[in-house]
Amino acid sequence: MSLVVFAAIGGLVFVFASPDTDNGPAPPEAVESVFPKPGDRDLRQTAIYADLAPGYTGYLLIDGIEVPLDDIQFVDALNTVNFKPTDISDFARLSSGNHCVTVVYRLIGQPRDRSESYRWCFEVH
Repeated sequence: MSLVVFAAIGGLVFVFASPDTDNGPAPPEAVESVFPKPGDRDLRQTAIYADLAPGYTGYLLIDGIEVPLDDIQFVDALNTVNFKPTDISDFARLSSGNHCVTVVYRLIGQPRDRSESYRWCFEVH
C-alpha cells in the first residue's frame, strides 16, 4: 500500500514540476535558441539569452521594456545576446511570476527599423 502512495505522490510532483507544454511558436531561423526555454519555470538568478544565427545582432526587451545596454553582454564568438544585470539595474531582480522576453534582431549593418522580433515567456519562482 505504501508503494502505491509513494508512486501517486511522485506522479503529482512530476506533473506540477514539469514545464508548461504550450511553448508557443517556434523561433525563426535567425534565432537559433533562447534560454530559459519557452514555458519553463526557473529561479530568479537564471540566465536570459538569445543565440542568434551568424550575421545577426540584436537586443532584448523584458516585459516590453528595453534592457539598457549596460545590462546586455554581446558574445561575438557565440553570437549571443545575454542579459547581465548590474546591482543598480531596473532588472537586477525579476519578480516571481510570468515574464516575457523579446529578442529584437537584424542583420549586422542594417538599421534598427529593419529589425524583426521573437517573443517567448517563462515563469520565475
